[in-house]
Amino acid sequence: MRPPPRHARATRRHPLLLFFAWFAVLALTTGAGLPVNPLAKEVSLEYQVKAVYLFNFAKFVEWPADAQSGPLMICVAGQNPFGDVLDETLRGETVNSRPLAARVISGPEPGCHVIFVPRGAATTAFLRAARGAPTLTVGETPDFLAQGGIINFILEGGKVRFQIDAKAAERAELRISSHLLRLARGPELWGQR
Repeated sequence: MRPPPRHARATRRHPLLLFFAWFAVLALTTGAGLPVNPLAKEVSLEYQVKAVYLFNFAKFVEWPADAQSGPLMICVAGQNPFGDVLDETLRGETVNSRPLAARVISGPEPGCHVIFVPRGAATTAFLRAARGAPTLTVGETPDFLAQGGIINFILEGGKVRFQIDAKAAERAELRISSHLLRLARGPELWGQR
């Protein structure tokens, strides 16, 4: 009996990675094939895509053992650009048997495992509050990584991409999957691993 083709073996070993890669390549390019939530008609495609990315980031990050209880909380700082999309994306989902939940916070609060800091929010205050805590900080401004953030969304030719500062993740005691690191953009990040 012949062994299965190499791509078939890879599919069985890393189904989440393949989904993530497929989504990043196909759905993010033009929005073709992207399931659009009918409740999210007023939310731009950019933020629908970013909501799915936040969900997938949670799958590819390992928090320290002492941060492993209760729901995995994704917090949105300040204004919520997602509408109901993030809640809908996370509904019924789990990561390592932990339910996922989202909430909007007006100022730094404890209990957030992931903090998304959109444009216009007080980036410095949220990053300062997260310093020294096992919190994945995600932003979307050009200087987010320089200010100490861990993952930053960028738009490249109309496509949503992201950069990762691996050293910032280490300082937060977070382990980011090598699969996620390989999908990140930015030559300055590779020298930090």
